Amino acid sequence: MIRRLFAYPEEAWALAVMGALFGVVAAALVLFGNPASSGLCASCFLVNVAGSIGLHARAAQSYLRPELMGIVLGAFFAAFSAREFRVSGGSSTLLHFVGGAFVLLGCEVFIGCPIKALLRTAGGGLAGLTGLAGLAGGVLLAVLFLRDGFALSSRRALPEPLGFAMPVAAFALLATAVYGAGQAQPGGTSHAPFAISLAAGLFFGAAGQRSRFCVTGSLRNAALLRDFREGAGTIAFLAAVLAFNLAVGAFNPTLSFEPGAHTDLPWAFMALAMVGFGATLIAGCPFRQLIRAASGDLDAVAAVAGMLLAAGLSVRIGIGSSPAGVTDAGKLAVLLGWVLFLSAAAFKRKAA
Repeated sequence: MIRRLFAYPEEAWALAVMGALFGVVAAALVLFGNPASSGLCASCFLVNVAGSIGLHARAAQSYLRPELMGIVLGAFFAAFSAREFRVSGGSSTLLHFVGGAFVLLGCEVFIGCPIKALLRTAGGGLAGLTGLAGLAGGVLLAVLFLRDGFALSSRRALPEPLGFAMPVAAFALLATAVYGAGQAQPGGTSHAPFAISLAAGLFFGAAGQRSRFCVTGSLRNAALLRDFREGAGTIAFLAAVLAFNLAVGAFNPTLSFEPGAHTDLPWAFMALAMVGFGATLIAGCPFRQLIRAASGDLDAVAAVAGMLLAAGLSVRIGIGSSPAGVTDAGKLAVLLGWVLFLSAAAFKRKAA
């Protein structure tokens, strides 16, 4: 049973177990020192890494997150050992790059990726639940375009050495962090101990590659294919974190005092709806794009590059939200993201 669970968890029960493990590890990282509801947040980690490599200069959001490097390396080793490391690309690469950027900006307006929306909801946050509702709405709207013929161009096989770029970059950043250059600066973001964070990241990456864990993907498959197996993992994740929070006294039903959140519910809804719509078009939320990139998908590498650059831009020009609310730049970014994705969806549908 253990071998079936980790070799390739296809059945609903296996995906549910993996989802629950994801949730418990993510919630535990908060107890070890990660910010509230940020045991696993791909967009938050990308913003932290962007600051550590000089794409923005805000010390409180600059840290070479070992979780992120662990995700990439864990996914790479899992894909390679399972003979699923296949280098390909050329499937609307520009849309992946620009789309990845706007998906990240939508996450920054909401303050968190789809996984963090689950974590915030399991902590009792009404804004987190509102974001999840928006995410589901965005995915369902994208499914209408998928049914109507939306499709990206076909990927083609590419030289294998190109696929090692992402894992090598992650290893180089990890080596930098191990030798101290990437550790938290004075006033830097809070974090769990380095070794614990790295171990958790390796687990997230390996388990994510084997289980194909993706919040938006599970919603898409349920709506488009009537396949609810991946949804079992998402529901188990939410249930496990909720149970964990109740057990440790971290469940606090609230709107006004959710840590690191804002109460602009319409924009929380709109932002994650845009993320759900766009992530469905480019085949993955920030976490899933990291997994795909580590497995040799160069279009996903383009999406991650777009997200990383957008992470720096978000901080530099004030797109990201804060507990004070959503900025004008953030609202504009969400609206532009909708224009981009709706235009791309309509164009690809007509071309199909």
